[in-house]
Amino acid sequence: MRHGLVIGKFLPLHAGHEALIRFAKSNCDELIVLLGVTAGEPIPGHLRYKWLWETFRSELRIRIEYTDEPLPDAPVSSRDVSKVWADYLSKRFPETRIIFSSEKYGEYLAEYMGIEHRFFDVERNKIPVSGTMIRENPYANWQYISASAKPHFIKKICVFGAESTGKSVLTERLAAYYKTEFVPEVARHLIDEDGGKVTFDIIKKIGPAHAEAIIAKHKTAGKFLFVDTDVEITRLFSEYYFNRVPDFPAWVDAANAFDFYLFMETDTPYIEDPQRDSEHMREFFRNKLIDILQNKNADYEIISGSWDERFKKAVAVIEKRWPTELLRR
Repeated sequence: MRHGLVIGKFLPLHAGHEALIRFAKSNCDELIVLLGVTAGEPIPGHLRYKWLWETFRSELRIRIEYTDEPLPDAPVSSRDVSKVWADYLSKRFPETRIIFSSEKYGEYLAEYMGIEHRFFDVERNKIPVSGTMIRENPYANWQYISASAKPHFIKKICVFGAESTGKSVLTERLAAYYKTEFVPEVARHLIDEDGGKVTFDIIKKIGPAHAEAIIAKHKTAGKFLFVDTDVEITRLFSEYYFNRVPDFPAWVDAANAFDFYLFMETDTPYIEDPQRDSEHMREFFRNKLIDILQNKNADYEIISGSWDERFKKAVAVIEKRWPTELLRR
């Protein structure tokens, strides 16, 4: 049986890596894909292993392996470094008969291991991308990022603020503009489903239900995921109504970790609604929510003006932070 080997950092996993691995698989009987992890890298090793596993788990004859041995920061195209790696690989995978790569180090490894080497797309003519290019500008290279790795680069933006400030409308409008997913507020649906009355039991359901929706949409979103409100608003209203706050599990807060907040100012007409407090409470909640953002050192921008002005300001703020017209493609 002919055993093959592909090694790499997969930082991140992209279409070029996938093509190399499938080329290798087609030219051997069993393929080992080894992820090399070094301390201090910009993307944790466990995430990269997860991406490889998710991408190739349904494919037979591919085995995903992992090493965080204190080997030289490589494999780079250096004979000295390649010799160290070749010694390690020969001991760990003695059955290997061929190694596949897109760089010169592959030849060095094969020479030291006494096995065959085969190049794949060395000039990157088939797939013109590298991990460095993606890390420097993931949005310009979005089409090359592996589906399993894309969620790592998605920016989660929360549309935040007091009642009747246009959060829901702006959330949905921004998602349509950037051709991506959004997460609506779940409180209204749960309260209506329970007869329209706010209870502490309903409050306890809102946090996890909203977090589940964020997690689900994060898997299918484009470059952004827009979310209407967050768990801190749920906590604030729980404290206000019931003088106590649910003890939400850690995964709920993890789902509510946002890259940026668009804070909706209270300079819009107040629209009456059975599920809302009276208008005079809107300013009270506005100030409390600003305090929450400041206490957690959140990155936020206050958005004010008419409905159309809010949308234009939100887009301008987003594209100032992540400037490229490619975001809307």
